[in-house]
Amino acid sequence: MVATINIFGNSDWAVKVTSLLQEGEYAQYDSLDYSQSNPKLPWIIAEESGDKRENIANNYLKTETFTNLFKGLDDLHGVTYGKGLVVGPGSLIRPTTVIGNQVYIGAGTIIDINCTIEDNVTIGDNVTITEGSIIEKGSTIKSGSII
Repeated sequence: MVATINIFGNSDWAVKVTSLLQEGEYAQYDSLDYSQSNPKLPWIIAEESGDKRENIANNYLKTETFTNLFKGLDDLHGVTYGKGLVVGPGSLIRPTTVIGNQVYIGAGTIIDINCTIEDNVTIGDNVTITEGSIIEKGSTIKSGSII
């Protein structure tokens, strides 16, 4: 299998992101070797901290293209979303939700209608975000939370 995505990050958190992909489907880099990546491939940033994702996107990868990695239940129909979105398996994001850039949404999460998820947010596994909620920039929502 030939790599189709560049992954930035080698921390334990990167395991959560790379586990969504097949072996060989991605090439993994960090701040020491990202310049050796295939410049034709888009990026996903595999860092838990939204602040770190923002820093990497605005510094190391500021001229690069980002892709979205979606393994959720729906097709994001009616959802507005930015670049670098990662959605774990079994997650459901309802229409009219707006999601910013560099957002990570864990497995089994439900985001109801009319929610706003601002940039650089990290949402853990099995989180429920109720209708009309606003999750502010850089927030981290722990697994199992109900908002």
